[in-house]
Amino acid sequence: MMKKLMNKLNRTAAALTFLPALRKFDPEEKDKAFYLLKRHVHNTRRFRLSEINKNYLEREENKCQIQTSDLLYYESNQLPSNEPCEDRLLVAQVAGTETCIFSVIDGHGGWQCAHAIKHRLPYYLALYMLEGAELTWRNPMTREDWILPIQGDDYNLWLEDYVFDLRTAQSFTHRYNRKMLQNELLSVNSQLALAFEDLDEDIGTEAIPEEQRITKDTVSRLVTASSGACCCTAVVKDGTVHVAGLGDCRAVLGSLTPEGNMRATVLTEEHRTYNPIERERLIREHPHEDEDIMFFDERLCGILQPTRAFGDVSLKWSAREKVLMQYVFDDPAYVPNYISPPYLSCTPDVRSTQLDQNSQFLIIATDGLWDGMSDDESVKLIQNKPSDVNSATWLIQNSLAQHNEKRLSKILSIPPGPICRNVRDDISVIVIYFNT
Repeated sequence: MMKKLMNKLNRTAAALTFLPALRKFDPEEKDKAFYLLKRHVHNTRRFRLSEINKNYLEREENKCQIQTSDLLYYESNQLPSNEPCEDRLLVAQVAGTETCIFSVIDGHGGWQCAHAIKHRLPYYLALYMLEGAELTWRNPMTREDWILPIQGDDYNLWLEDYVFDLRTAQSFTHRYNRKMLQNELLSVNSQLALAFEDLDEDIGTEAIPEEQRITKDTVSRLVTASSGACCCTAVVKDGTVHVAGLGDCRAVLGSLTPEGNMRATVLTEEHRTYNPIERERLIREHPHEDEDIMFFDERLCGILQPTRAFGDVSLKWSAREKVLMQYVFDDPAYVPNYISPPYLSCTPDVRSTQLDQNSQFLIIATDGLWDGMSDDESVKLIQNKPSDVNSATWLIQNSLAQHNEKRLSKILSIPPGPICRNVRDDISVIVIYFNT
């Protein structure tokens, strides 16, 4: 038994220097030290999974080289909990430029809103980030003029998977014409925020039927606008990474310190009801509302934990517009004491970070990953991961396992659906490596 224990401890260099000092600790500190050592051993060795679980975990795995001056490659993975999965991943490049876009989109109340954001957001981002001379040769009705899928993105089929309908094309053309006539130069942060806000406005507007006629398309658009999505988008442009966060997705930058350690820098703000900054903002915007009702059951209006998101028009539309939902749906989203909407915002927090020789990688992931992992743990795991393991997969494994291999195997054995949803959330991860 002692021999097996020593073999296990000797798997890390840390164990060799750690054991002699362990004898000097009091019992309580010794238990804590053994726990930390065990965790370190677990995080630097491979997981032994059955072939079925391994194939399931790696099914959506992806890695792709990117030929720009700022980027080397990205690695991604997605593990569904819902059936169908409500998360979406977005990886694209603005045509004719080196600007690259990466997004994780966390849908809730259905997959429809997240799906629309995945296929429409990059066009709005390109529209607002391009200047006059770069816009003149682009046709708002031709998608190849705007966005190119980055090669290797197998689950992001831009030209086949989503078709602009007439009203969608009209709304984007309207935004394009307005931008062409605009003389004001906006900062990058303002451009990103405007792209989010205008897309959200268009999704809501398109859901209102023309000439009071309810059609199949009306119902489809209303389903999209009624579901919702949080989003974290990273735009890498001219040696700078701009991160726009909406809801509870998170972006963490991994940088080297002078000592050779990895430092985690969070580039997003969590927009949830337990965030005091968000609570104060909502109280300030709704001064005549009862705070206990607005944050009932630790949810916004008793319905939603995120305080900023795409879609969710039940928390944005006026009472008059919500009559449409009651007419179309048998069970509309009822909000008590609906006094001064909108309660839900679609304005992202945007932070810009200049890349330098110490900037190594950026992790963007939905909240399903961060439920089982801290920011510091994530960057250290990437720094110490096996060289032939996908970075996103490595993070998902460690987040779910909670340092217990049997736990990981049991979780992966549960098929997506209601039971799985009670165990974990959909998880989507992109790790972007910089050319430093």
